[in-house]
Amino acid sequence: MTNRQVYVYVELDGTLHLVGQLWARTNRDKEGASFQYEPSWLAGQERFALEPALDLTEGIYHTAAGRNMFGAMGDSAPDRWGRILMRRATTRIARISQKPSQTLTEIDYLLGVYDEARQGALRFSERIGGPFLQHAASSPIPP
Repeated sequence: MTNRQVYVYVELDGTLHLVGQLWARTNRDKEGASFQYEPSWLAGQERFALEPALDLTEGIYHTAAGRNMFGAMGDSAPDRWGRILMRRATTRIARISQKPSQTLTEIDYLLGVYDEARQGALRFSERIGGPFLQHAASSPIPP
């Protein structure tokens, strides 16, 4: 089982706000996610629900059975063509390093998009305050 914790931010009028934490989990071929709003976001005047399934209340939300990711976060992930490009890049890197190619999960797709090219106001970081993912200008996706 693999777990990954990510901090979710929203940028409003040039100001970053920590919205909450996202946990993505993979267990064999099953994926799911959990989300919890940051108390400061719930108390703030600019707060809003990221999607109808994520009411502005305390507590941990879980994706429904068969859903890999929440819709609001998944909207920041690449479309089908972007996923093809990411799989190709992963295969190329594996071939160069002479290692087996990694199977990409929903969180890999979400976090593999170059932050400057990401659609929407959501930004993602593995640490509070950044850096935001994916920030490596050496191999940005999309290229």
